[in-house]
Amino acid sequence: MSPAAINFFSVMARAPMVRLALPFALGIAVERSGWFPLWSALTLLVVTSIPVVAILLRRTVFERRWVRGVAVSSWFLVFGICWGALRDPLCRPTHVAVDGAAVEERVLHITAINGISEKVVRADARVVSAMVDGEIRPRTGTIMLTLMRREGAADPVAGDELVVRSVVEPITRVPDPGGFDRRSWAASRGMYHETFAGPEQWAVIGHAWRWTDLFEPTRQRVSNWLAESGLPDRERALVKALVLGLRDELDHDQRDAFVRSGTIHVLAVSGTHVGFIYVMLLFMTKWWGHTARARRIRGVLILLALWGYAGLTGACPSVLRATIMFSLFTIAGMTERQNEPLNSLFAAALLLLVWEPHMLVEIGFQLSFLAVLGIILFYKPLFRAWMPHNAIVGHLWSLAALSLAAQAFTTPLSLYLFNAFPTWFLPANLIVVTAAGIAVYGAVALLALFRIPFLGPLVVLLLTVLLRIVDVVTGFFAGLPMAYPSIRTTLWDSVLLYALVLLVAVGLLWRWRPAWRYSAVAVLFILAGWGYRAHQAYERVTFTVYDDRHALQAAMRVGRDLMVYAPDTTQGSEWIRMKVERHARALGLTPRALLGDDALLGPGVRTAAGTLFGGGLWSTSGLDVRFHTSNSQTSVIIPSDVLVLHDLRYIEQEDLEVLTGSSGYIVLAGGLPWKLRAHVRKWCVQHDIPCHDVTEQGAFQLEGLRS
Repeated sequence: MSPAAINFFSVMARAPMVRLALPFALGIAVERSGWFPLWSALTLLVVTSIPVVAILLRRTVFERRWVRGVAVSSWFLVFGICWGALRDPLCRPTHVAVDGAAVEERVLHITAINGISEKVVRADARVVSAMVDGEIRPRTGTIMLTLMRREGAADPVAGDELVVRSVVEPITRVPDPGGFDRRSWAASRGMYHETFAGPEQWAVIGHAWRWTDLFEPTRQRVSNWLAESGLPDRERALVKALVLGLRDELDHDQRDAFVRSGTIHVLAVSGTHVGFIYVMLLFMTKWWGHTARARRIRGVLILLALWGYAGLTGACPSVLRATIMFSLFTIAGMTERQNEPLNSLFAAALLLLVWEPHMLVEIGFQLSFLAVLGIILFYKPLFRAWMPHNAIVGHLWSLAALSLAAQAFTTPLSLYLFNAFPTWFLPANLIVVTAAGIAVYGAVALLALFRIPFLGPLVVLLLTVLLRIVDVVTGFFAGLPMAYPSIRTTLWDSVLLYALVLLVAVGLLWRWRPAWRYSAVAVLFILAGWGYRAHQAYERVTFTVYDDRHALQAAMRVGRDLMVYAPDTTQGSEWIRMKVERHARALGLTPRALLGDDALLGPGVRTAAGTLFGGGLWSTSGLDVRFHTSNSQTSVIIPSDVLVLHDLRYIEQEDLEVLTGSSGYIVLAGGLPWKLRAHVRKWCVQHDIPCHDVTEQGAFQLEGLRS
C-alpha cells in the first residue's frame, strides 16, 4: 500500500464522525424521498436498535471490530430517516396547514428579517397560535411573511411577536424559466406557506428576548458610525456588506459584478468572514506558544470573538453554521489530542443536521460544507506541489491553491444549481479575497479610529482606495469575454463530475493508475450526455407566458432560438431583458427578436426563427398559440393549442364559448380584472378545460416536439 493510502486510512481512523455523519445525512435524504412514513420509520428504528445494542454489548476480537462500525453506521442511517420524519413540520397535527384558508388571525413570532424595501418587510415567522371558531389554539410551522410598512412606525425586528390578520396560502407560484424558484428555496428551509398583510392587518404585541439582542445597540452604533465616517456611498455599501452582511445599499451592477467574477462569496457574511477572524486571531496569538495554558486562553479568546461577531451580524444561518464549525475546530485545538480537521467538519455537520434536518437541502449549507471539505482534502497537496522562494509569489500561490481546493467540490453543485461558471474566478479571487480580508480588518480599525483626528481620515482614505480597487477588479473580470458562460448540467452530470474529481484526486495522491482510465470513462459519459441533450433541444418547441401580474410577456422557443413578445416594447425594457437573459441562460438559447403588438396582432403574416406570426396567431411546427384582446374578432376562429386572453375588461358569453371550444389550454395573462379571471376560471372548471391564471399561479409553459 502506498504512503498516501496509508495516510488516508490513518486520517479516517482519527475521524470517526465521518462514519456517523455520512449515514445520518443519507438517512435524512432517504426520508425526504417520501418512502418512509413516520410510523414505519419509528418501527424500523426500534427493530434496528435491538441487534445493534446486542453487537455493542458483545465482546469482539480486534480483527472483527469492523462489525461494530458497520452496525453503528447502519443505526445512524436509520436514525437519520426517523429524525427527518419526526422533524418534518408537515407531519405535525398542529401545523398551520390544517386550518386552510379559513382562519385569518394568528400570532406569529419573527425568527429572521430577510429584507426591508421602501414598501414592505420580508421575514420568516414561526406560527404560535391561531383563532379558530372563537378559540385560541396552538399552531406550529414556519411561514414566509410579507408586511406592508406603516409610515412613521418602527419596523418589526427578529424576536417580535405579532398579531396578523391575513390568509395563509401554500407557496405554489411557478417561476419563470431560469428565474428564482421561491418554492424550492422556501421548502429547503422548512417553509411551505406564505402570507401577506397590509399596513392595518398587523400589530406588534411583544418581543421575545434573543441572545443576539445583546448586540443590537452595537449593531446600530456600527451602522451609524459608518454613515458618519465620510466613506462614499458605493464604498460604504461594500463595507456594510463585508462587515455586517447588510447588502441593501449595494447597486445592482455591484452585485452582478461579484456574481460574474466568482467572488460573490465575499459579500455573503458566512464562512469567509468567520474564517478571516479565526485566522487573524490565530496569527496574532501565535507567539503565545503551544502550551496547554496558551491553547486554552487562545481558544477562549477565539470563541468569544467568533460568537461576538455572530451576534453582531444577527446570527443569520450562514454565520451561525460557520461559527459552530470554527468553534469545534477551536475546541479541538484546545485539547492535547491531535486535531483532525476532517473529524471537526463532520462533527459540525452532524450537530447542525440534528439541530435542523432541513439544513441538508439548503444551498448555503451544501456549498459551505463542500468548500471546507475541498480545502481540508486538497489544499495541502496543491500547496506543496510548488514551493516558490519569493514570499509574495508564495502568498499568491497559497491563495490560488486555497481557491482551487474550495472550487474542487463546489463546482459540480454550482453548475447544477446556477447553470453557469465564473471563468475568471481564480485571478479575481487572488485580488478580491486579499483585498476583502484587508478591508475587514480596515473596517474594524475605522470603527475604532474614525473619530480621532488625522488617523480617522487616513483610515477612511485608505479604505476608500482599497474598496475602489475591489469594485474595479470585480467589474473588470465580470466584463471579460466568456466571464460567465452558461453551462447546463443534470443531476447525473453532477454525480459524474464528483466521481471525476475523486478519481483525479486518487490518481494524484495515491498514484493509483486505474483512476486515469476510469476518469476518461467518466469524461466520455459526460460528453455523451451533453451531446444527447443538445440533439434533443433542437427537437423541442416551448411556449411560455412569463410571471407578471400586471402585463403580458410571452416567448416561443424553437430549438435553440428564442422569440419574445411584449405588447409594449418601450415600457419595462430592462425588466424584460432580465427575464429573457435568465431564460436563455437556463436553457442555452439564443434570443432572436422582440415582437410588439404591431408584429403579432397587426395585419399580415411574417416569419422569423422558425415561427409564423401575425393577426393574433403565433405558430411553429407542433405548437399553435392564439392571442385574444378587446380588438380581436371571433367570426373566424382557428383551433389552437393555447389561447391567451389579455387586454380585456369583459368577454361575451358567446365569444367565450367559441374561443374555449377551439383551444386546448386557456391562459389568463397578467393585468386582467379579477372578476373576469374568476368568471373564466369557473367556466373552464365547469367545461373541464385546463386554465392557467398567471396572476395567481405564476408562469405558464407548454412544451411540444417539432412535427
